[in-house]
Amino acid sequence: MVLGIDIGSCYTKGVLFDGSIKNKIVIKTFFKPRQAIEEITSQLTGFDRIAATGYGRELVTDADVIITEITAFARGATYVNSSINSIIDLGGQDSKIIKIRDGKVDRFIMNDRCAAGTGNFVEKIAQALGLRLEEFGNFALNSNKPEMIDSLCVVMAETEILSLVSEGKRLEDIVAGVCDALVRRITGLGAQIGIEEPILFCGGGALNPGLVKSMKRIFGDLIIPDIPQFIGALGAALSI
Repeated sequence: MVLGIDIGSCYTKGVLFDGSIKNKIVIKTFFKPRQAIEEITSQLTGFDRIAATGYGRELVTDADVIITEITAFARGATYVNSSINSIIDLGGQDSKIIKIRDGKVDRFIMNDRCAAGTGNFVEKIAQALGLRLEEFGNFALNSNKPEMIDSLCVVMAETEILSLVSEGKRLEDIVAGVCDALVRRITGLGAQIGIEEPILFCGGGALNPGLVKSMKRIFGDLIIPDIPQFIGALGAALSI
């Protein structure tokens, strides 16, 4: 039994794997990765070995294997669906696009310097609109005419959005416009390496129905796994 741990800046994910996933858990990191790791290992028990990935992977001092996020996501995603050519991972503090060739990493690009194109962008805008994250995604589903949000800077976007609110624009259309803006950012990032379908969309962003709707409007052949948050942890476990 292998425990795969993906220590992200916002969330830490763990899976117990022995040919199939036996158990899984996700907890908030809260800028306390060591504490998050301890909580994962105390709640997911019965493992023989540990494999770690994510930004805090080096903190797992008793790990048998430590691998990069790119390798972990490639392994996890191709295990879920071997036909994919690209992976789009939308996390809380970064996003990454990985091109797959013959089941292996061909090229990749990451956005970890700016909130635009990350889950943090959505979370900040949701807070500004007084919406819970769950409400935010569902609001976008009720829009047929998304508003255009030009700015991808969180601060500037907030100003732009509040202006739209004061003009009486529908909240559903504003929220859908935010989702579209984030997807445009991802598309621009991916253009640097070329995104090829079929695409597997994973990370916490894949749990947001508004973002999924926007992604499907841009990318036709979009695959969303049943466990989008656990692809990195699964890929880590598969490395043993």
